[in-house]
Amino acid sequence: MSNHDAAIEAAKQQLPSAEQLFAKWPATMPPVPGAVYTDIDLYETGGFEDPRLVLYTGISFLPSLTVGWCLFGAARNVQPGHAALPHAAREALRNTTAVRALQLLAVDHPETDEAAIEALAVPGVTNSLVALASAAHHEHERRSQPLGCDVGTAVYAYHPGPVRVGTVTADAVLIGSPIWIAKTEAKKSQDQ
Repeated sequence: MSNHDAAIEAAKQQLPSAEQLFAKWPATMPPVPGAVYTDIDLYETGGFEDPRLVLYTGISFLPSLTVGWCLFGAARNVQPGHAALPHAAREALRNTTAVRALQLLAVDHPETDEAAIEALAVPGVTNSLVALASAAHHEHERRSQPLGCDVGTAVYAYHPGPVRVGTVTADAVLIGSPIWIAKTEAKKSQDQ
């Protein structure tokens, strides 16, 4: 086991899995801010005006629900179907507070985390970011297969569903920033 893998395994001991986080869903909403780890079928999207920004979108199929992911960060350690921001996603960026929130999410600093949480609490911001993630995810679905990834992420907000993320209906969408992205393996085609 490499030092990187060992660090991830140690981090997992401190974080709940997505299954644990959603064990009492929908009676109990996930705590935010918080952190969680899970397997996600992941896409990466770039093309933002702020070059630090990378959007990771994905779906986790948990035993009791489907979770969509809208993760913003600066690390480019996974590039499944990397693509520029599609037009429909650009339309979702008209909310200037949403743009500010995602810029804050891309900077790994405690003060910006607090500012991002405040920006995400403004009415309409999570709607805009989920619309952005859905449009970007849909664009990828038509062109490439996602990568199956082991992801640890800080979660700053969630949007209750049902919500369309590309062609999948999610029960909830979590908005946050990746802590790690590992085990990037090509997802096997359904017809193989």
